[in-house]
Amino acid sequence: MKSIKPSGLRYMSASWSHTFLNHYGASIYERYRITITSKGVATSYEAIPDIFAFIDLSDNRFEGQILEVFWNLKALHSMNVSNNMLTGCIPSSLGNLTELESLDLSRNNLSCHIPEELKQLGFLSSFNVSHNNVTGPIPQGKQFYTFASSSFAGNPELCGEPLLKKCGNSESLPSPSEEDHNDSKSIFKMDWIFILAGFISGLVVGVVLADIMMKRTPRWLVEMLSKRIKKRRRGRRR
Repeated sequence: MKSIKPSGLRYMSASWSHTFLNHYGASIYERYRITITSKGVATSYEAIPDIFAFIDLSDNRFEGQILEVFWNLKALHSMNVSNNMLTGCIPSSLGNLTELESLDLSRNNLSCHIPEELKQLGFLSSFNVSHNNVTGPIPQGKQFYTFASSSFAGNPELCGEPLLKKCGNSESLPSPSEEDHNDSKSIFKMDWIFILAGFISGLVVGVVLADIMMKRTPRWLVEMLSKRIKKRRRGRRR
């Protein structure tokens, strides 16, 4: 796993021999078979060549941090340590695994940020860090644009594309129905503000005009009206 270009093509196998009493012997040679799940697809192989550099430690109870020793495995094509109890940060040294095509760190207790160094993995086509405690922004650019939102789900403090939660905001973007509801509420409030403002302004204008009319009413008209009122009162008394 340390050599990107191994010398010759060899297969993992087992051989043994047996010698009989008459000095005759027999040898048995058998290649190992394996089924590998990579990028979410299970593939069976009748033989395991040396250039197959896969690590699958998933579904165990491994604890502690991801060891820095992995950065020496420059020929590693797939690494799966999902469904364990790993803690600590994702090592930035994983960015040195230039041949890596699949990296599954899901369902652990990993924290800190996703290292920007992972953008150096040009062959990385499958990445999963879901259901951890990873925080901060998701690296943007290159192959990270191709990963689905499910690859980052289950990390409440993670933000950035392809998630709906934008970095710098504590809440996710509102849905279209919420936006429409908020817009209708704001329009309703604006309507009432305009109605109330019109009523108050009309009342003020009416009071002012009434005051002006009272001040500008001719004196003779006031006297005439007062005389009529007095005559009516006298007539009622009789």
